[in-house]
Amino acid sequence: LAARGHIVRGADWRPTPNVADVIEGDLADKDTVYRAVKGMDTVIHLAAYVDNGDLVETLLRPNVISPYYICEASRELGVKRLILTSSVQVIEGFGRTGRTIHVEEGLQPRNLYAMTKAWGEIMGDMYAKLYNLSVINVRIGWLPRSLEQAQAIARSDYAKNIYLSYADAQRFYERCVESDNPAPGEQIVVFAGSKTAEVPHMDLEPARTLLGYIPQDRWPENMPFSVT
Repeated sequence: LAARGHIVRGADWRPTPNVADVIEGDLADKDTVYRAVKGMDTVIHLAAYVDNGDLVETLLRPNVISPYYICEASRELGVKRLILTSSVQVIEGFGRTGRTIHVEEGLQPRNLYAMTKAWGEIMGDMYAKLYNLSVINVRIGWLPRSLEQAQAIARSDYAKNIYLSYADAQRFYERCVESDNPAPGEQIVVFAGSKTAEVPHMDLEPARTLLGYIPQDRWPENMPFSVT
């Protein structure tokens, strides 16, 4: 995004490579969130606890309190577009192969992690309608963040079918930031994944028609881990 001329600010627990302006802190802390959001016209919220766990002890702060503060800061500080990262797990068919899941199937979470992501989608829809925000709820596939995760994908035909490469993730979020859709006051839900040679598990057509996203990679292309 910086290379495309956008002014980029990061927010994380730790310093972020290649991002000059980084707010360090806990995104379940209201002050940290407001410092990160102030002055921005677009917010991409990616931070979460990404596995299932105890709702109160593990999931509440990163997956419920943090996105609430993100939405509130966006509303109060004049953000125009809010991009909230959900998960493919909000659909009941998570883990199944041989069929494509569609946005129109709604929300069917089957664990507490997925429930927090479903709550985030509903919250995004509410903030779009009540506060005139442009909101994109992203049901993201599996972008491996470690060698162990890449090895897990390599062992599973299903996981390969929801793979998201680093380069395609870049392409996808570029389109989220730069697309004219959705308009203020509107919310859309889209899946984010790479190409697949099989029957795709995630319907990527809404991302293409609404955002102009066209994936270029297939497993294991553009992944910084070797699984051979």
